[in-house]
Amino acid sequence: MGKLDIWKTKVGKAGDAHFTDAKDGDIIVPVMGPTGVGKSSFINSYLGQEKAQVGHDLKSCTATLQPFLDDLPPDESGKHRRLVLVDTPGFDDTNEADSEILRRIAVWLASSYGPKKTCGGLIYLHDMTDARMRGTTLQNLKVFQRLCGKKNLGAVVFGTTKSGKLTPETFAKRENQLSDVYWKDFKKQGAIVFKLLPSRESARQLVQTVLGRVQADERVLRIQEELVELAKTLPATEAGKELKYTLEEILEHQKRALDGDHLTEEQIAAHKQKIATIAPQIKQMTAKFSFSQFFLKMFGLGG
Repeated sequence: MGKLDIWKTKVGKAGDAHFTDAKDGDIIVPVMGPTGVGKSSFINSYLGQEKAQVGHDLKSCTATLQPFLDDLPPDESGKHRRLVLVDTPGFDDTNEADSEILRRIAVWLASSYGPKKTCGGLIYLHDMTDARMRGTTLQNLKVFQRLCGKKNLGAVVFGTTKSGKLTPETFAKRENQLSDVYWKDFKKQGAIVFKLLPSRESARQLVQTVLGRVQADERVLRIQEELVELAKTLPATEAGKELKYTLEEILEHQKRALDGDHLTEEQIAAHKQKIATIAPQIKQMTAKFSFSQFFLKMFGLGG
């Protein structure tokens, strides 16, 4: 039994995805954003093939992280490189708890950490038809920010999806609001916004924008550093703390709503269901989950 198989048996969960096919010079670009924003569709547009499964409603088809490879032209030294676009699940998934989504993202990103593997940049997609930043969308962005770490915020390219459904005036107004408020910290560090259109040409231009900003030194995301180098537990990471905090806020909101007047039976049932779903997640994000043992066993360094 190989080291990875041993880790899966003792620590991992069924369905966990790992990056096991790394090659020297791979450029890893996670594609992130809320459920239903169009991550899989974007990847298919870039590839020119229907490889990533796309959901046609609010139900997510991406339960685990899936890498899609594309050979890049040789660099100035003649070295061939590969682009690794990673399709990621969003929070508020139909079938999975937010804490489980973060765990899966953390596992994959941590497994992609190490020599000859570099995060070339990050693509974060946002649905511009959302007139306001909903709770789940804001939660997704906050956790993403903590996952990246401040020094990597400038490596983010925000891709605005469904832009064609808005008038130029409405699009400009919403982009300015997002940039001035919600994306402010990112843009201060150098992040940029790309108006993504539903075409292969636009998808490839977005990716080229990311690749044109790849730095010479290897980029390490904050969550990779915390889990591997600092041997933190997942709840102790900045992303884990942020998710726990936002879940606690949602829980309190649901409890206050349940105490409201004139609620229908359906509303009461919905609030109770939400509470029953969130409470175990908060408990999970408080529990000890040892990533230090995870990597000691994975690389054969443990006893």
